[in-house]
Amino acid sequence: MNAYVSPELSTIREKDADRARLAQAMEGFVAQGKVIKKIAIGRGLFSPQSFNGTATDQEPKDLSVKLPKSAKAAAYEAELAEKMKAYYDRGMVAAAKDLHIGTRRASHIAALYGIKFASHSSLAARKEDLALVPKIRAMILEGLTQDQMCAELKIGRTTLKRVAGQNGLTFRSPAQHAKEKVLVERIKAIRDIGCTRAACARQLEINPKVLLRLIAEHEIDFPVSTPGAA
Repeated sequence: MNAYVSPELSTIREKDADRARLAQAMEGFVAQGKVIKKIAIGRGLFSPQSFNGTATDQEPKDLSVKLPKSAKAAAYEAELAEKMKAYYDRGMVAAAKDLHIGTRRASHIAALYGIKFASHSSLAARKEDLALVPKIRAMILEGLTQDQMCAELKIGRTTLKRVAGQNGLTFRSPAQHAKEKVLVERIKAIRDIGCTRAACARQLEINPKVLLRLIAEHEIDFPVSTPGAA
């Protein structure tokens, strides 16, 4: 008579043999005076959320591991911190550049050692930004695109937007530039016939603030008031 053994039964028998070998190994381990620590593993170990709407009894474990710094690394960091104190006026960016470390690490060390800076950017960097302002303003009035400005100034798009945003410069699309160019010519024509700024804004059907901005940006000589004007 041939006996049929299902795959499930065969697997169970193999596991029973494995369990027996494991139990024997554990007994030998304990017999040597060693201790076996049991670690409870459950869903709550990795996720504090409930499972199937039922909260788990197990508290979430903190799995983060913080490795202590070596004495050499701590000494080097302390040395950097001492050097960074001399950069109060020049700023954190200048300190990071001169000390050949990243700004993120410089910020971490500054926070760790309580180092303060008058500014996070160096004076030289601020001067470079200010030097870009009139150039960017002129290019905006010329109708250049942001890509063209970056290529001309040899700077990235992020730097361009940052400098423009910090100094109140607004980029225009080609359509907006063309529209403003027409408005500028009409403003000059209305000025020449002796109209006031208020009358000019009414005739052009634009906000007076827009008129003032265009006058300032394009340096239009438009008196605040004209005697006997309409």
